[in-house]
Amino acid sequence: METTIGAALPALAAVAPERVALVCDSERLSRAAFAARVDSLSRWLGARTAPGAGIALAMVNDPALVELFFACAVSGRQALVYDPGWPSSTRTAIDAALAPALTLDAAPALDDTPGPPPAPPTPDTPFYVGFTSGSTGIPKGYRRSHRSWIDSFTVTAVEFGLTPDDVVMAPGGLAASLHLYAIVHALHIGARAVMMRAFHPRRALRLIAREAVSVLYLTPTQLQMLVEAGQGVPCPGVRLILISGAKWRADTRAAVERLFPGAAIGEFYGASELSFVTIAHPNEPVPPGSVGRAAHGVTLSIRDAQGRELPAGEAGAIWVGSTLLFDGYACGGSAELGHADGFMSVGDHGRLDAAGFLYLHGREKRMLVTAGLNVYPEEVEAVLTRLPGIEEAAVFGMADDLRGVELVAVLRGIFPAEGPDVAALRAQCRAFLPAAKIPRRFLALADWPRTSGGKADLRALEEMARARLSHARLGR
Repeated sequence: METTIGAALPALAAVAPERVALVCDSERLSRAAFAARVDSLSRWLGARTAPGAGIALAMVNDPALVELFFACAVSGRQALVYDPGWPSSTRTAIDAALAPALTLDAAPALDDTPGPPPAPPTPDTPFYVGFTSGSTGIPKGYRRSHRSWIDSFTVTAVEFGLTPDDVVMAPGGLAASLHLYAIVHALHIGARAVMMRAFHPRRALRLIAREAVSVLYLTPTQLQMLVEAGQGVPCPGVRLILISGAKWRADTRAAVERLFPGAAIGEFYGASELSFVTIAHPNEPVPPGSVGRAAHGVTLSIRDAQGRELPAGEAGAIWVGSTLLFDGYACGGSAELGHADGFMSVGDHGRLDAAGFLYLHGREKRMLVTAGLNVYPEEVEAVLTRLPGIEEAAVFGMADDLRGVELVAVLRGIFPAEGPDVAALRAQCRAFLPAAKIPRRFLALADWPRTSGGKADLRALEEMARARLSHARLGR
């Protein structure tokens, strides 16, 4: 495998120039056309910016975004992939922090003579800055080198067996690293990459059938929407569904298996700063509640607050050692980030069992103390989403004179017009949680705010809960 992103494109085009490389809705680009476009754009960038320059790609989902991303990579520039859904204040703050050398909101018009090819990058050259939510409300910009993604490609190949014969679809926005990674990996190895300008479940299902998609990268929300839109018509050609951070309900998994009867489901836990951490492999007996074992080339260590290694079964901070780790923050930062002895921690807590399977307890920055007890909201959310009728849950802490913090659960699901049956929910929770970890208040919301990656926007949800609870005392 080539050691920098996009270096293999000319050779792939030479071997099979007419083979389809990229599909976006009804648009199809051959390997030769895609490689030629990337080459021209890389020369255009080389003539206008210095090596290592940051190029802001402030674009909607489109083949041009993918072409420019690869052009940045092969020319030794850094692609700053902006989220088109950012409000103007966020965009202004990111521009001020990063001062990009060039900002593109559409594909540039190319000259007839774009100039000589720029010097190729090295594996340790930074090539990508992605963005994830920050504690201040301004997204954190995390920087990646070619090596970190090339080594991640190896993990994907070893763990899931992706090859150039696959047709890989990521239907979500490329501002989310899950979808961008899927498309870039597919094109880098010569597989067909399939994307959409905007995710729509029925159109996505038609595209899966038309392109004979074999591998799907999805968020849990997108998968649920495909199941609801499938109406019992199976898609037997999909062999693998890759999903990050799924919280499965038994009926959801059964519905997925009916829609994609030939698909194995691979789940992985990771972070923007860490890449792959653990894999819940479809061919392994993963214990209930575990997020899997360490991914290929990854070493896990559970440590206490003093940095001492903890034995199996004891909970502490999760530290990760691998060549997949990010280079650092381009803007913003995280107080939870730790470095030590070649390992990194983003503040997640968990434990390893004797067989090496990891169990997440939650993120340190979300931990709450109520009635003197440490509570990870993720633990309570996992219990709630197993209950009938609840599709999603988010748990927050509200100030309380008696307990210090009172737990409040925001729910999305199917409820009567008057709202959830609080007494019944508490009774069901008692089978899994001690009394202090059971939310005191429950709030049902039909429309959840989401990030560009399709995850629940926890900050917005908490603000909505506070606003609603300031007008009504629910669950009393």
